[in-house]
Parts: sequence; C-alpha cells; structure tokens
Amino acid sequence: MCAQACPRCEQIPDAPHGDGRLFVWPPLGHTAGKLRRALTAANVVPETQDGALVVPVTGDSHQTLATVMDAAITLSECRDSRSLFLRDGEQPSVAHLAQVMGLDAYIARAKGGWLLDMIGSGRVRTLFQPIFHVADPSRVFAHECLLRGVGPEGNEIPPGEIFDIARRADLLFALDRLARTTHVANAAASRVPGHIFINFTPSAVYDPAFCLRTTVAAVEKAGLDRSRIVFEVIETELINDAAHLAGVLRYYRDAGFKIALDDLGGGYASLGLLPTLKPDFVKLDRSLVDGVHTHPIQSVVIERLVQMAHDLDILIVAEGVEQAEDLAWLQTCGADFVQGFLLARPAPAPLVTAS
Repeated sequence: MCAQACPRCEQIPDAPHGDGRLFVWPPLGHTAGKLRRALTAANVVPETQDGALVVPVTGDSHQTLATVMDAAITLSECRDSRSLFLRDGEQPSVAHLAQVMGLDAYIARAKGGWLLDMIGSGRVRTLFQPIFHVADPSRVFAHECLLRGVGPEGNEIPPGEIFDIARRADLLFALDRLARTTHVANAAASRVPGHIFINFTPSAVYDPAFCLRTTVAAVEKAGLDRSRIVFEVIETELINDAAHLAGVLRYYRDAGFKIALDDLGGGYASLGLLPTLKPDFVKLDRSLVDGVHTHPIQSVVIERLVQMAHDLDILIVAEGVEQAEDLAWLQTCGADFVQGFLLARPAPAPLVTAS
C-alpha cells in the first residue's frame, strides 16, 4: 500500500490571516461589477490588475471581507470565481498556481475558521444508532456511526452545518477522513457488537490508494474484523462518476469490507447504481418509509424495491421508522432490517447486545 501522504486528506490549511492582497478573478464583468460596488460600499476600494480585482486585506479583516463578498454575488458566481491571497510584496506567478482556489473556498475558510480549528484538533465525536432485525426488533444487527462536532465551549455542532461549510471550503477530504478514523476508533473503544456502518462521501475520495489507507490502518490498529465494517455511501444524488465510485468500492471490497448504498428510492441516482455497484445492503430512503402504511403508492414502490434487491442478493434496511404502524407494515413486506427513532435514537453508547 502506498506510504505517501495524501495532501488533500491529511494536510489541514490555516484560515486566511495576515496583511496582504486578495486577487479575485470573476467569471464575468457583471460579477466583477457587483463585487466592486459591494466592496466600495464597505470602504474597501479594489484595484484592477490583469483582469483581477485586487483587494487590500489587513490581518483582522478577512472574515469581514468574506461576508461582504458572500452577500454580493450568487453562490454560482462565487464558485466560478477564482481567488488567491498573497502577503504584502508578493506578485502572482506560476509558483502560486497550487494556492489558487475558488472564491467560495476562500470565503468559507475565512468565515469558518471554527471548522478548520475543529478538524485540526479532532474535536468530533460519534453517536451510535442501532439497526434492528425487522422480524424481531429487540435484536440488534448493527450500529450506524453518526458524526457530531464539538465547539470550543463543548457545544454540539450538527453534521449538516459541518458538512455544508466543509464542502464550500474544499475541506470535505479532511473532514471525511477524520470522521471515518474517529468512528473506527470509537466503535472499537465502545466495543460495538455486530456490524458497524460508517458513512463516507464518494466525492471526498479521489484515489483509494491515497485517501483510504488511513481508514484501513485505523481498522487494523483497532483490531476490528474487517467483515464487520460496512462502508455506507451517502449523497448518492451528487454522484456524477459511477466508474470512479465503483473503483472506490472495489478497493473496500478487496480489503474485506462490506458496502451499503444509502437513500434508495430517494432519487434516480441510487437506483441506477445498483447493477454497477452491487452493494451488500441498501437503505430505503426515509421519504418512502415514513407513513408507508397509509400510502398505497409508497407501499407498492417499497415492495418492488425489496423484491429487486433480494433478486440481486442485496439486503434491505428501512430507515426513518418513526411509527409503529409503519414497522408493522415493513414486517410483512420482506425488508430485512429497520432503523429509526421509534426503536432507538442516536446515543453516545451502543446497545449492549447484537446478533
């Protein structure tokens, strides 16, 4: 296995700081005009140099400037603009190409210094939510590991906020790696019984040999049986390269792990991936499961999905079970496992027994 460090997964950048100049290359003159007007109104007068807006920045003004620019243009314009911060006296050159980033990433890092600090210090924790046998909901089959951030004062930061900022700041690689290795260590320390579901974002893995070696090493260090680990693909609607994902999953399978596909039925993407990826488990999207006992169309869709999955030797997990009537219906439709607040909420410790 490759011993080199992965520069995107294992190196945490600093938040923008210090005196200097921010070079911004907007995609359109219209975008440049909006930025210029907003900055001028904030008493910051940008110059123009070779098609770039050059914004003077002092050490404590990065966050303020980021807020001004974020409000001035659309998210699409922000993503399409490029940016480069240089200290006073430096001029942009070919040597700085690796430092150029989307303006969206600069803004997110300037406004989200707390996230950089959280990732750098490893301030995250794991909650465990059980997955039960549908035929006997008193029997635990597995636990899903769920990420929560920990603020400087010990406050909990929800995953949606963490991943939204990480995606904008181009920190998804580092965050996803931290989540995987933390979950492995915490699952081992908590002696989680049965299977262990660990989420991962496919877009955060660009080369399995680089990006996943730390995860495999963490499993080995923890002494966990690889066959108990199920890597769960999330955000299937954002997958635009099925061949790349198939390569990532092949790496996991060849290493002895199992695979789950999330949100089946929540959109066309996950359904279309089934023949190519052939996961060991699929999770029915909660939008299909919730209230299924009173919705004939939802019930027909689930019945067909369960039949198709079983024809492909794939096990079904119905998530988002919050009503006893839905659980009773799922027990008759052939689903294999269930998960949801009706049975157990995420908790710092796993349930003791599993089978």
